[in-house]
Amino acid sequence: MILGQSIVQIFKNSIVMDILLLCSIAALALIIERFIYFMRNGFNTRKGFLQFSQTLRGQGVNAAQNVTGQKKNSLNGLLTIALNNRHLDQDSLFEILSSYIIEEKVKFDRYLGGLGTLANAATLLGLLGTVMGLIKSFHNIAITGSGGPAVISGGIAEALLTTAFGLFIGIPTLFFYNYYTKKSTEMAMELDGVSDRVIVLFNNLKQKAVQKTSGQTALPQVTQPAPPQPPAQPPASDWSF
Repeated sequence: MILGQSIVQIFKNSIVMDILLLCSIAALALIIERFIYFMRNGFNTRKGFLQFSQTLRGQGVNAAQNVTGQKKNSLNGLLTIALNNRHLDQDSLFEILSSYIIEEKVKFDRYLGGLGTLANAATLLGLLGTVMGLIKSFHNIAITGSGGPAVISGGIAEALLTTAFGLFIGIPTLFFYNYYTKKSTEMAMELDGVSDRVIVLFNNLKQKAVQKTSGQTALPQVTQPAPPQPPAQPPASDWSF
């Protein structure tokens, strides 16, 4: 019971409370969806890149591809694309990895706009319900001609209930919105840093391969004297086949 009314009666008598209830369900669904997404797609850039670089240096490309295929996340996807395009020059590889990071950033930010909208909308709807409740209370007083502190305070308390409910929804939703937005930005920045390190790693491996190839000395070749050529014979005709 709230203010002498059951919860069912409160939602039945106010359409704003019904809208706020729908907003709370939608916000809770988005919060849970983003939580599950970040839990499944989380990664440790330092540990993942260290394992990748050590495997690539020591065991080769095939072993590195096996490492990146162990778990599906944004970091391993970046490393897989880098391996598949390792033959490209630095600028081209940088452009490909940058486009991949942008695509992943879009996935990180999915539904966050709706979450922020629900946080603001819940607060504003609560204020709207309060204003509508106050208008209704004073209108009833004007029609009946009866009022007093008890009647006015009861009507105001009932009207303010929508504001309280809107803040109860908006504050936690805004908290999760800011948290997920910060996490999305941090993950994108970590991927950006890994892409730079991957390009440097590939460049170092290419330089070592070139130095190793150029450092091998070729065996001296002994020149043989050319065999004596027979004297040139005059052509029998003007045509040669």
